[in-house]
Amino acid sequence: MTFLGVRKSLNIFIIIEKIKSKIRKILLFKYYNKKREIIRKSCISDKLFWRMLGSSKISDIRNIFFNNNIFAYSNKDEKEKIIECLKNNCSREISDYINFADKVIIKEFDIFEKTIVFEEKIDWHWSFFNNFTWKLEKSEKIDIRPKNGKIDVKYVWEFNRHQFLIYLGFAYYSTKNERYAKEFKHLVLDWIKKNPPLYGINWCDGLEISIRLISWIFTLYFFEDSKEVNNDEFFKKIFKSMSQHAYYLKYFYTRHSLNHTIGDLFGIYLFSKIFEQIKPFTKWENNFYKKFKRQILLQTRPDGTNIEQSINYHRFVLEFFTLFDIINSNALKKREQDIIEKMYDYLSYSIKPNGTFPLIGDSDDGRVLLLTSYKNDSFIDLLNLGAILFQRGDLKFLSNKLLPPSILLLGSKKYEIYNNLKIIKPNTKLKYFNDAGYYVMRNNWSSKANYLFIDFGRFGARTAGHSHSNITNIIYSYKGKNIITDSGTYTYNKSWKERNYFRSSKAHNVLTINNQNQAMIKSWFSWGNKPKIKRIINKHNNKIEFRCYHNGYKGFIVKRNIITNKDINNMLIKDTVIRSQENQNEEIFEININYHFSKGLNISLKNNIVNIDNEILMKISSPFDFNVQIDKSVYSPNYGEKYENSLLSISSNHSFKQNEMFEIFIEINSIKGSKSLNPIEI
Repeated sequence: MTFLGVRKSLNIFIIIEKIKSKIRKILLFKYYNKKREIIRKSCISDKLFWRMLGSSKISDIRNIFFNNNIFAYSNKDEKEKIIECLKNNCSREISDYINFADKVIIKEFDIFEKTIVFEEKIDWHWSFFNNFTWKLEKSEKIDIRPKNGKIDVKYVWEFNRHQFLIYLGFAYYSTKNERYAKEFKHLVLDWIKKNPPLYGINWCDGLEISIRLISWIFTLYFFEDSKEVNNDEFFKKIFKSMSQHAYYLKYFYTRHSLNHTIGDLFGIYLFSKIFEQIKPFTKWENNFYKKFKRQILLQTRPDGTNIEQSINYHRFVLEFFTLFDIINSNALKKREQDIIEKMYDYLSYSIKPNGTFPLIGDSDDGRVLLLTSYKNDSFIDLLNLGAILFQRGDLKFLSNKLLPPSILLLGSKKYEIYNNLKIIKPNTKLKYFNDAGYYVMRNNWSSKANYLFIDFGRFGARTAGHSHSNITNIIYSYKGKNIITDSGTYTYNKSWKERNYFRSSKAHNVLTINNQNQAMIKSWFSWGNKPKIKRIINKHNNKIEFRCYHNGYKGFIVKRNIITNKDINNMLIKDTVIRSQENQNEEIFEININYHFSKGLNISLKNNIVNIDNEILMKISSPFDFNVQIDKSVYSPNYGEKYENSLLSISSNHSFKQNEMFEIFIEINSIKGSKSLNPIEI
């Protein structure tokens, strides 16, 4: 065949493949559109819905649910022991939870930084901003970022996760007061009436649908003894809506969105596990068990870190994995158990001396573990569960006492394990997480420790949606006090400008060139042109050196060296910019280094030396010209919250045509610390 003949055949093949692809997309669109319409119509016709379930009676389905001892508190034989255990160990928490439930009864809700009281009826579609309410239209047509105001869809979604209902369940479980059952019943029926399936903002996202389904399941088990809730009339209505949630997840679970995939799969798995005796759901249970289990290894690195480069999402994903482990404790293989335990290792070593966690990557305070939705930055409930599941005395040391989620989920036998578990104070002061690029160091394990978190990690997997532009970022505490902090996240959807600021390089403790990011922002949850990284660790007698190179700025290699003594009260940071061989059009480049300080510190500057609370000195030096000043900035310790803080800003306009390299030193010493380090040592 001639060259022209081959080329012609190749073109025909390409055209055929394109046609096939288009046909496939059209068929898939029609298939999924048909499934949407079936779910919508199930709301109109009870006959259609019950035909899907065969000959199952609602009384049988109700009995299947309440006789399923999937968690300890759903087991009738455990109930008295659990209540006694709660009273003996968690009196303060019981009081807090009941107070929280009482607020729900008067329709007072805390959604991120906002406290809202609905005077009459609840508007489940209200945005929590500017009196804007989403219309009740087909969910796939809704714009989650409306153009008529600064609105963050996460607020309405957070509210409609219904995690506040679990506190009503707990209050009833503890007191037997039927007013909590009546309110639960009223709120659920009101929501079902006003949120027909696949209409409105609350049917737009699989993760939100899944968490709401999980919340209803968690809450229902508390009401087994309630005649208000445990009856055929109410259960028929809530079961039908739960089934609609489950059918949606079966067909529309997120395929390629990391933590969303895990959240979606767990919701449908939990539902099908509970109702596996009912014919349509029997196959679902086996199928989604396999799909979910696969995510444990797919989304966790060998060192136990989550692939999204975010501590918040590491915790969020670990909560799903932990619940899955509780349900299937004897079914998971050693490899899967080991990786879950390593995830607890990462949390335990990352915890700061004050008990909170560094804000690495995005944080939206999301969680799925029951009775934890009112705690923003504490992971202690999860660590407490890990201590019991893996019989870890070091996790018991960190979690301090037995907590309600552990008692409710694991029961009296595990309570005995916890009591007999010996507290072990961790002795590892330096921990490498090489797959993620994290290094965590402290001088002791007290609340007054010195602490250093070094982020030499890459951007996260795929489009790195929850990563920040923070390669070489550091977070530092001195004597338990937060000193150098991360700026946090603040918002996902309210403002394109603020979304981009909080994930930008200048919002982190790193060097920037011409105020650029280390990668390119492509969308609200997407980065492009992710840089390459090289990391090196050396030990010099009683000092440790951490070194990282990256090519995040086109035409340059940026290197950060950090050398510290073991007490972390004497540290030297050297930032070096090296011009690569690529041609540069600009002669002068603006180099900036920012350090963001924790709120409330007394910061002063004199002769290029920063004094922090008369405890820490930061001395800036360089063979090149530079300027130093203290500015005001903002940081967000929790989603939706924003506070003013101080910022150390170092800047230099440098000509790389005159000198191919730029370097600057920052020496950090405690005022009562040891002698200075010589920059030549790096």
